[in-house]
Amino acid sequence: MKQKSIFLSGEANAWFLRNQDSLKNKDFSQDLVVNEIIEIITNSQIELDLKRERGRLLEIGCGEGGRLEYLQNNYNLECFGVEPSKKAVEKAISRGIEAKIGTADQLDFEDNYFDFVIFGFCLYLCDRDDLFQIAKEADRVIKNEGFIIILDFFHPTKNRKNKYTFQDGIYSYKMDYRNMFNWHPFYECYKHQLLHHSKLSYTDEIDEWISISTLRKNKYFIDQ
Repeated sequence: MKQKSIFLSGEANAWFLRNQDSLKNKDFSQDLVVNEIIEIITNSQIELDLKRERGRLLEIGCGEGGRLEYLQNNYNLECFGVEPSKKAVEKAISRGIEAKIGTADQLDFEDNYFDFVIFGFCLYLCDRDDLFQIAKEADRVIKNEGFIIILDFFHPTKNRKNKYTFQDGIYSYKMDYRNMFNWHPFYECYKHQLLHHSKLSYTDEIDEWISISTLRKNKYFIDQ
């Protein structure tokens, strides 16, 4: 049975219920992804674009929508979410977020629709044979010159596999998730940072690494 089916059939709701108390009072002004988006808006052409027209942002694995609510309330962004937990989606909708039940391999949105696509700590639980389709879908919905931000577990090997703590038959995978995109000439990694999973500081403990990576799509070619 595929992992996405297990999550859609109940484990995603169980995850949400296990973690909802820790998310209630989270300060998203200090959030890694939020601060990365603020830096992009402040230092790129997109700042001018957002003054003229409201931007669109999609978070895949949006949970209860706290991050999206913060961004939508404080910046000229219309925020959307995709999440396998029905309970989490209901909470996100109650916060004014257009959230849908779903997974990263099938995004129910138009082509070239988003200025930002966020993978919010979800890729480590995705089925490995879906990664090509996940990258294809993200590429389809992101605008040219749009940004993809990935926050997830990191490991320098191609694929580190661990048993999932809460249910048999599920595994978590650590890798450099930039590799889903940066092999392609249309994508450039603008920023990549390694941090300790819980301390969010520098560490040499490889098994504690997470990373936040920012990639930009640019379909223009330069003639030599």
